[in-house]
Amino acid sequence: MDLTLEAIGVLSPTELRNLRKLAGMTLRRLSQFSKISTAQLSSYETGSNGLLPEQLRTCEKILLAAARERSQALSKLLTPENEMAEAS
Repeated sequence: MDLTLEAIGVLSPTELRNLRKLAGMTLRRLSQFSKISTAQLSSYETGSNGLLPEQLRTCEKILLAAARERSQALSKLLTPENEMAEAS
């Protein structure tokens, strides 16, 4: 991680991409939620352009919430009650 980014507590380009993928979100969808253009987000993820720390914090909040929702949905699908209901 870039020490400058680490010092201000924001996501590096690789971390942003990994968290976005973990959350199951496309660049377009993140753009819609964050009000940051898809081109800006893509440029940041590839390391060719920067984002403001406040923009990165917004993305992080959105992606963490999406990842949490996705995790909860997957957990519900994998619970024994659902497996038993499907078997009957």
